[in-house]
Amino acid sequence: MHITSSNDSAAPLHRAGLRLPLAFVAAAVVYMTLDASGLRGPWMASLKIVPIAMLALLALRDLSGLTRTLTLVALSFSALGDVLLALEFHNQFVFGLGAFLLAQLTYAGNFLRGAARLNDWRSKRTLLRALPVLAAALLLAQLLLPAAGELAPAVLVYLLAIVAMALSAAAHRGDSALLFAGAVTFMASDTLIALNKFIAPLPLAGTAIMLTYYAAQLALLYGIGRARA
Repeated sequence: MHITSSNDSAAPLHRAGLRLPLAFVAAAVVYMTLDASGLRGPWMASLKIVPIAMLALLALRDLSGLTRTLTLVALSFSALGDVLLALEFHNQFVFGLGAFLLAQLTYAGNFLRGAARLNDWRSKRTLLRALPVLAAALLLAQLLLPAAGELAPAVLVYLLAIVAMALSAAAHRGDSALLFAGAVTFMASDTLIALNKFIAPLPLAGTAIMLTYYAAQLALLYGIGRARA
């Protein structure tokens, strides 16, 4: 049995009040609605990160110790990436990608702290989760890297980072089904971004990307709370 220390615990998030989760949902819906309507501008970048700010408040309230610190760092890098990708300037995609790269590596380090040992029975569960992730990553690399042109090295590094995040979630020895689901959903969101940018424009791409992105961040937050409880 895994027992979390008192100075690095994660209180069960489902016990918390619904005010912040509902604020998260409301903020996400407002942003996605305005974005789908075609509104643009620097103020939209600020609105884009409001749901992530709600998740940060949830992390502050319901997590503790190093788990909370790393979660807040990952959310902060995510918010930075959101802003960079929403603004228009030279190499904004590369800078945004870099911010999310740091977010993925921080998440991976956080999740690896609870990874199962190789001789643990849960290592079989990890393998069953890891194989589809690795297969999907290989297919994505074959599809995207030739189309990415001069951005191929940056795309490859980011792909490796998000795969590392997903595998670290897969390896968590706690009740990590929700955590792993969040990681896979994050991969799906980034896949939509890459397909839309490098392969062909997708219908309702912006809404689909943000819906899966916000859902992934929410699942990761609740998932780490459940896995380490």
